[in-house]
Amino acid sequence: MQINFRFFQKPHYKILVVGYLIILLSCINLSQINPNKIISIYTLKQFFWLSLSILFTFVIFRFRLRSIKDISLILYLFSIILLIFVLVFGREISGAKSWIKFWGLSFQPTELVKISYIFLTAKIYSELGSYSKSLLIKYFIGLSLFLIPFILILLQPDFGSAFILFLISMTVVISFSFNKKFLLSLLLIGIFLAIPIWNNYLEPYQKQRIINFIKPENDPRGFGYNAIQSKISVGSGGIFGKGIGNSSQAKLGFLPENHTDFAFSVWAEQTGLFGSLILILLYFFLIIYPLTFISRINDLFLKVIIFGLSSYFFLHFIINLFMTVGLFPIIGIPMILFSYGGSSLICASFAFSIQALIISAFRDVNRLGV
Repeated sequence: MQINFRFFQKPHYKILVVGYLIILLSCINLSQINPNKIISIYTLKQFFWLSLSILFTFVIFRFRLRSIKDISLILYLFSIILLIFVLVFGREISGAKSWIKFWGLSFQPTELVKISYIFLTAKIYSELGSYSKSLLIKYFIGLSLFLIPFILILLQPDFGSAFILFLISMTVVISFSFNKKFLLSLLLIGIFLAIPIWNNYLEPYQKQRIINFIKPENDPRGFGYNAIQSKISVGSGGIFGKGIGNSSQAKLGFLPENHTDFAFSVWAEQTGLFGSLILILLYFFLIIYPLTFISRINDLFLKVIIFGLSSYFFLHFIINLFMTVGLFPIIGIPMILFSYGGSSLICASFAFSIQALIISAFRDVNRLGV
């Protein structure tokens, strides 16, 4: 049997291979975290979502880049409708009304709105024409599109997803309309609003998480418990780990949310520093490699999408990584692609498939336009 290595030489295939390799590693990581079970139910479900996402990738590669631009507004409005729907009819899990359940499956609209925001911002920025040099207009558009879904997500309440959406929006807006005065003003406004937000809008458990982030030992059996157990898991893996299926923290029930928020902690315990570095390098490739094509792409719409989606992956990855090792408060942000979750996996695979599609077709766009 002869392997065709030319497949791996194509840049867009590299993105797909790395993206799906991360998902495959997540299935392996989740396979034996439940005691008294040969294989975890989370792995079986993750394989189902993996199969569905591969099907979506084949469908996406039948798209034209112009079609992505045309559906940007529809996708954004659809995600807003879903956010409103979930507030009325949604299913409450862990204190947040964030899920829509249908046909026995659950979907979280907040994952879709993060991507649809990037798409619509890219579309509008690329169509500003003579107003394209106006930073004020760019800031107004970017922040206006962000504000509606941000408020709807806070009403669920899902502080973690709202925070990620805020970071994605600020990253995209600032990167494509950089202005020192605006950044300084934004910083001053943030400092000014910090105290009233702390006193009036943060729930007691959210305040406690921030306090115990600074010193989790204050409440080792309460709010500081997750952070302590996560650091124990990461540290106990050593250099090469305990082996797949030997995560004592997960199997003995010491580490809560071991399939979502703390999936990386389980991986670090099972594979050690060596396995952790492999996973981190895969993420770095998925995040950085698409960015190397931005200078070759002439169309602003495609530039914003490539950058925005790389930011989407980076922010989920780095915040979850820092959460698990005690460098960031635990605010319920999963490691995208690697943590268990159907809606996040489908949306994330959709995101890197779109990046792969852009990289495979941008040369034609440079000649013909979107």
